[in-house]
Amino acid sequence: MVDRGALALPIDDAADALLALYRRPPLDTLRAPAFGTPDASTLAVADLFERTVLDGLLERTAAAFGEGADRRAAASIWSKYHLSAVSIPALVANLLLECELPVASSAVRVSLGERGETARLWLPHGGRPLVSRAPEVRFARLFDAHCRPLIEVLADLSGLSPKVFWSNLGHYVEYAGQACNRHPDFSGSGEPLLRFLEMRTLPDGRRNPLYRPVRYLDLEGGASARVRRLCCIQYRLPGQPLCGGCPLKPEHRPPRCRG
Repeated sequence: MVDRGALALPIDDAADALLALYRRPPLDTLRAPAFGTPDASTLAVADLFERTVLDGLLERTAAAFGEGADRRAAASIWSKYHLSAVSIPALVANLLLECELPVASSAVRVSLGERGETARLWLPHGGRPLVSRAPEVRFARLFDAHCRPLIEVLADLSGLSPKVFWSNLGHYVEYAGQACNRHPDFSGSGEPLLRFLEMRTLPDGRRNPLYRPVRYLDLEGGASARVRRLCCIQYRLPGQPLCGGCPLKPEHRPPRCRG
């Protein structure tokens, strides 16, 4: 097992170490972030906080699903692409390498897909050692400096409740914690994050918007299901089914609610 406390990697080595993690299970099925100078046209993440820029991207996403597509559902879909691209590598670096990726830096950029969605995260370097292991500090740059203000703009532009965007984020956050816990070289490393998700109230008294974003249900035959707390409403878009972990699925509802 790797001694995370002894890593203290230089920023260039930290980038290489993070990319190496993505080449092995359980992260090898995920798309890794990129470091250095982008090799294609990209957009500064700082621009996403500009209403006109983000509004244009949401329009592109909605238009890709056809005329009259539900804009709120399109905004939810857009957020899932972006929040997963940012949160998973940031949390993997945080939990496995004890490094803080510069996700709030003005130098961070994203490449875009055909629908205007975030396709890949571009970072200037591999981050720096954590300054604290306290949950309200170690995750603050990701959740408070990047995700919170972006979610506020998304909710304002789309009219969708911020709770849905936080739920979208929480889905990936919980996934990252569980994946890190399963890593053969860093067993149990996801526990600080999973404990954070069990905090209804943060140390400063604020409500934790990431409190218990998913639940695990026991199904018939001994199987279990991972179910989101809130629906992401992607089913409102043409041709889009309910997600695998959607709480609206009949089998995921409490027994008294099943028809």
